Amino acid sequence: MADRLTQLQICLDQLVEQFCATLHYVDTHHEFIPAEGEEAMTDPQATVATKEEFKDTIDELSTDLILKTRQIFALIDSLPGAGVSQQEQIKKVVDLQKELESVEEEKLQAVRQKDELLAWCNDLVTSFSKELIESKKMA
Repeated sequence: MADRLTQLQICLDQLVEQFCATLHYVDTHHEFIPAEGEEAMTDPQATVATKEEFKDTIDELSTDLILKTRQIFALIDSLPGAGVSQQEQIKKVVDLQKELESVEEEKLQAVRQKDELLAWCNDLVTSFSKELIESKKMA
């Protein structure tokens, strides 16, 4: 899972894409209504939607934009520091640093234990091999 800032950037990119898609839809599917005193224009590249279909699609596109905007606001509200004082942020960083140091010490202990077990296994295999070789020599 990406961090919140990356998620926010992705959501903003998606919102821009949705805006562009909505504008493209309106541009290519709108009904050609002539200006006052003008002749109705047509565009052979456009696929004009029925009024009901156009309205339904615009409603759906608008809902998508609203939902994406709400998602962005929720991400902004969840960012660290939103509504948190500077002292609380510093305390949280210090606490996280202490936790990181503790975990790092546990990791170092686990690495030491692994090295000790590896050396013990190596000694065991070496000793077994020597005894096996000695027993073969005597036989």
